[in-house]
Amino acid sequence: MDPLSEKIRKMIASKQLKISMSEVARVTGVSTSQLRYWEKKGYIKSEQDEQNKNHYFSFPTIFQVLTIKVFLDQGFTLAMAVKKERKRRELHKIFTCFITDGIKEVEQTGEDSGEVKLGPLAEDSTKEVYAVINGDKTSLRIRDYKEN
Repeated sequence: MDPLSEKIRKMIASKQLKISMSEVARVTGVSTSQLRYWEKKGYIKSEQDEQNKNHYFSFPTIFQVLTIKVFLDQGFTLAMAVKKERKRRELHKIFTCFITDGIKEVEQTGEDSGEVKLGPLAEDSTKEVYAVINGDKTSLRIRDYKEN
């Protein structure tokens, strides 16, 4: 992973990016009273300043708010929207693990083409799995594995 991507990933994961409740409301279209209610119900969490007056939300929580709102806008109840958001978050964790642990190398081979090396097969370490991306098409392939 390149240094910039790694630094941004760590900053988001460490929850260093925080914005106020009024900004979250403005950006997401969810009212501050709704945000307070969701927080009271335990659906989202904020941090408060020293005087316990201002609420600040982390970047991942802002994504939670946006996702819940999308499900609400699709007609789901709040409880179901929260349930669907939690399921989405679980899937995201699995996908993030795959991206951070499963991808060994990405190489550009043309203007809109490249290869993503996924590493050796578990059952046969002499073979390597890789993805070939050509424009908007992706295909998985296997070849003889050579350690770098």
